[in-house]
Amino acid sequence: MTHMVSQSESESQSPQFEGGWYPRLIDAIVAAQTQLVGEVKRGPLFEDLLRAILELTGSEGGIIGETLVDDSGQPYLRTHAVINIAWEEQTLRLHEEQVTDGTEPAKLETLLGRVLSSEAPVMANSPSVDARSAGLPEGAPPLEAFLGIPLCRGGVMVGVVGVANRAEGYENELVARLEPLFQTCANAICALRAEREREQAEDRLRREEACAKSVLNGVVEAVITVDEGGLVESFNAAAERIFGYTESDISGRSVSLLMPNRMRLVFEQHLDQYVGSGRARILGQQLEVEARRSDGSTFQATLSVSEVRIGERILLTGILRDLSEHIEAEKKIEGLREEVQRKRLGRMIGSSQSMQQLYQVIGEVAFGNWTVLIKGETGSGKELVARAIHAASPRSDEPFVAVNCAGLSDPLLHSQLFGHRRGAFTGAMRDQRGLFQAADGGTLFLDEIGDISNKMQTSLLRALQEGEIVRIGDTRPKQVNVRVVAATNRDLEMEVKAGRFREDLFYRLRVARVAVPPLRERGNDVVMLAEAVLAEARVTSGKTVTGLSREATERLLSHDWPGNVRELRSAVQHGVIHCQGDRVDVQDLPPEFQGPVVEPSRSVVVEAQPLDERERVLKALDRAGGNRSRAARDLGIGRATLYRRLKSLGIDESSSER
Repeated sequence: MTHMVSQSESESQSPQFEGGWYPRLIDAIVAAQTQLVGEVKRGPLFEDLLRAILELTGSEGGIIGETLVDDSGQPYLRTHAVINIAWEEQTLRLHEEQVTDGTEPAKLETLLGRVLSSEAPVMANSPSVDARSAGLPEGAPPLEAFLGIPLCRGGVMVGVVGVANRAEGYENELVARLEPLFQTCANAICALRAEREREQAEDRLRREEACAKSVLNGVVEAVITVDEGGLVESFNAAAERIFGYTESDISGRSVSLLMPNRMRLVFEQHLDQYVGSGRARILGQQLEVEARRSDGSTFQATLSVSEVRIGERILLTGILRDLSEHIEAEKKIEGLREEVQRKRLGRMIGSSQSMQQLYQVIGEVAFGNWTVLIKGETGSGKELVARAIHAASPRSDEPFVAVNCAGLSDPLLHSQLFGHRRGAFTGAMRDQRGLFQAADGGTLFLDEIGDISNKMQTSLLRALQEGEIVRIGDTRPKQVNVRVVAATNRDLEMEVKAGRFREDLFYRLRVARVAVPPLRERGNDVVMLAEAVLAEARVTSGKTVTGLSREATERLLSHDWPGNVRELRSAVQHGVIHCQGDRVDVQDLPPEFQGPVVEPSRSVVVEAQPLDERERVLKALDRAGGNRSRAARDLGIGRATLYRRLKSLGIDESSSER
């Protein structure tokens, strides 16, 4: 939106924009946009922007700042770059004492303060007699001309640019020509804010991890001593707290009271073996076991046992640590990690190499205001990719609006995108905002862009080039601030060659490019996606379906998936509907999966993710000798997740330590 300003003095002559002025403007914008990809470095970015503005305007000095509001509702400025704004030595010292962390106190009576308070441009070519200035700060350099511009995103002021002392003064034509650079400054401030929010989320995660670690380190272990017959001889204070027994309650009684019923027989067998042979499986090891409190509730714990000989007597000392707080801390940390990841990638699932590459590309294209063209087969998840780009962008707090362009007539699509005035056509009973206006400040996702007509292509091109739209029945354009992300399953290059798609629109849309891999190239992501669909289906159907059988998983992995993720979701949901047991089998899947198994045409590392979930967990526990921490690491999941899976799969203690 072009900034138009009023002057207290008459405007001076328009400048001559010669000598490579426009190439220098473009270079400054491109340089800033390049710095906005990835981590935003505040100092270099804003200093370079301010130097470019001073050079292009011929000004002596200036300032770029971010606008904030204090607790009383007063606006103030956090400066990000200051050049050639000097004071006398005494006043400079006073200024440095008042300014902390780049935060300027509110000075709303100055010309720059007028921009803050009015959220409107201020131009003064005779500041010394301009009533708006209310005098200059003591010690400030002579001010011969001033221009202040509010930096806005989505109609909200996010910052201010102020420049001073241009020899020929300032005029509206100069402001209009610099509009793209001012918008780049606003984008940079929003990118910096998004970077700060991301850092805060990561700091929160680090604090929670440190807190969890301190909780674990501060836990005091229970120390229990038993004789050869398994009778308790000593029971420390931590054991009393953990189990809910006092030492007097438990002394002289069997330690098996502290075990679940199913474990008592196993304990007695181990004790008999030790007494008879002098050898015990548990000596010198740390095991993960299930223990029982006095109220009958059970909890996970680690146990290590050592032998103590006192004369002819043999005592066994067990050191036990309650893992309940550990498990809860892991759940909390796991949830925080998922929260940080969701901010970037929404509901996308997959760990294959092709998906890792896709995540990297999403991170690269998310920042900035350029258009994005997403290409992928039908059902491959193009809208999810668009939502992930929006979620990782500085526009994440603004609207995300999606429209499928396929199958809509020109009048209907034009009305949906651009809106209409009352009476513009039969049935237009009231003014209607279009999707461009609904997405103002945010992201507009145009799915199946390759299906729109040539006439709609022309209207869309104008909206992208000019940043404005014209409603049906209206004559005046309306400015919009929208980032467009488009998607198609067509080969637009071939469409351009065939004359069915405008070449200029194609290049306007394809500034940033994202290719979504088809499901057949994503290997074992098929199993991860199927598990996610099963988890959803359990909630919606009320069925206790725990997983897929080995044969059903083989069929899913060998399928070519012409419909991609959408087809997979449909197939798994079909399986849940027809499943009569606790696992989806081949006969529960749709008819196209009932034939003989066809070898997949791609390389699928089946051994890296065994087909039967129960068998996969049991094998991991066997390899770890029953140690659940090692088994969880082997499976690539957290210990808390492993406990939940053991419970859902019905794997008991004896099975997990076989």
